[in-house]
Amino acid sequence: MRKLSILLLLIGIPFMIIEANNLSTQRTKIIRWHKYQKIPISIPIEAILDENSIEIRFLENIDDQVILQVKDQQGNIMFQDVIVTPNEQETYKVDLKGYKTGHYELLYIEEDMTFIGEFVIE
Repeated sequence: MRKLSILLLLIGIPFMIIEANNLSTQRTKIIRWHKYQKIPISIPIEAILDENSIEIRFLENIDDQVILQVKDQQGNIMFQDVIVTPNEQETYKVDLKGYKTGHYELLYIEEDMTFIGEFVIE
């Protein structure tokens, strides 16, 4: 019974994550996230790619500092900023003016977890 409960939970989590990421559908694209965790954890931000920026909205209050990075295909850090104790009311923008066409990653780094989102500049 316990294995069945865990299996059902694991099947349902992607749908919950999709619902959380679909809160803003008026914008261009929502960044696709990859989690490198064995334990299911909700993504604490919503990142929306506009023409010249990424708008990041925190979905929960964070008690620690957060590092945001943008990396290019070669792994070069194109942008990095440290945000101290962000809260739900904050919206943060990453300016993408001057970035070349290509694939990029948005990294959200907390103390013990990292989320990597992929996006494309066309």
